[in-house]
Amino acid sequence: MDNLKLKISTKILDLVEGLPRFRKGTISSLQNIRDRQKKWSSKKSERRASPKESNIELSQMTLVLTFEHEDFNNIIKGLKQYFPKDENIQKFVTSLKESIDKLHASSWHNLGNIAREQGVYDPFVEVDESLPLDVKNVSLSFHRILPSVACIIFEFQLNDSLSKALKEIQSQIYLGPVEFKKFWPLSGLHHRYTMGTGSDCATKSINNKKDYVRTEIESWVKKCFSWKPKTIDTVSYIDVYKISGNPVEPDERRNWLGEYSGWLYEYDIDPNGFGTLEGKDFLISRPRSSNQKYTVSDVVAKFDSKSESEFDDFLEYRVRALAVSATIFNVIEKYRNRIEILRGHGFKNLYKRKKLNKRSQHNIQELKRTLVIISRFEHEVKQSSHWLADSISEIGELIEVFRQKTVNLGKDTIINANYQLKQVKESAAIIDSGLTNYLSVQSIYVMYKLQKWMFILSIVVTIVTIISVLSGWNNLKGLVISWLE
Repeated sequence: MDNLKLKISTKILDLVEGLPRFRKGTISSLQNIRDRQKKWSSKKSERRASPKESNIELSQMTLVLTFEHEDFNNIIKGLKQYFPKDENIQKFVTSLKESIDKLHASSWHNLGNIAREQGVYDPFVEVDESLPLDVKNVSLSFHRILPSVACIIFEFQLNDSLSKALKEIQSQIYLGPVEFKKFWPLSGLHHRYTMGTGSDCATKSINNKKDYVRTEIESWVKKCFSWKPKTIDTVSYIDVYKISGNPVEPDERRNWLGEYSGWLYEYDIDPNGFGTLEGKDFLISRPRSSNQKYTVSDVVAKFDSKSESEFDDFLEYRVRALAVSATIFNVIEKYRNRIEILRGHGFKNLYKRKKLNKRSQHNIQELKRTLVIISRFEHEVKQSSHWLADSISEIGELIEVFRQKTVNLGKDTIINANYQLKQVKESAAIIDSGLTNYLSVQSIYVMYKLQKWMFILSIVVTIVTIISVLSGWNNLKGLVISWLE
């Protein structure tokens, strides 16, 4: 309803804007509202303008697809389907089969590269013309993070056309939304309304464009590897931007980032936000937008540096280190969502104080199963905590921008993961204990009622037997007398 009112309000203002200028009256007031919209939008546009001789490019979308122990066979089937004649894939599949049930297992494998057309310098690239139009090529790698948790990392290299489209969206001037509270009487239309700044319009439009690309990417993955829908649900993204034309000195760059933060905000890069981390010529920030269609765990922004290295400052390895952290939190988020659903159903059953039916009993079974899996994951995280921390810390030295404090991302990830796991597990244990006790009491009550009815039934049977015996006594008496005579 609110969205409809906003659309009608916008149409009204568009209509009066095209009319000749009125000096007074309702139409004049509405034209003044549109003028204020334009004035505020113009000021906002100046604050969000991109710096001259600088550029931002969305160079890569990294898709982190998480698998657990019960999904490992799906990995094998999907890879064998897409790479039926690849010897390296066959060797990997064999090694994975042999280690599926190992209590101690961790590994990393390069699974290959896929491009839209055959490269000049790499004849071993798999050619796939069905790749999404915005994708140049994609590299795949497998990371066995824990004995029961692994991920496949898809590094999608993007075309320049996408960055140009995003730049065009960002450079537009967006009018702040105006919504009239009442449309009748028309003469009082301009007396009650709300006006926004339109600050999130560019961000929403940019995110919509990126979400379109993500939809195409996931459709391609599902089609090519035939993985089950539930597998694709446990996924997150790491967006990688490359920024050029920035000052290369650290202090000058920080001032530059502060001055042009409005420009970067609209790409979901928060240079000064709480939790933003600064590394060697790159930033890691959390997405500013909420309620996104797809989960973006991190946004990485790579800057121009004094001396660009031959290996691009090992950016791809830093992103893969972030993918390890993303995988851990993907699993936690998956089971948090499941526990929230099961917990909600469980409390509803307790509120109703009715007999537990087949559906509610299935809910209890699923809750207990989930608790076992969470306990397995918690145990493996603790068991492999040092290795996990070292793997994530390959991203390098980081400083939290807000507090100017050195951060050990690997250690902090493990601490945060253990805290969240404890919280999820305790929440599940509370409702599990409540439902189990309730079920036990209900079972005792049912047994008591059954015993009661069995006792009553035994009395009834005894009475019926006595009556039957007495009713046949006269016949029995005559028979006995006849025998005695």
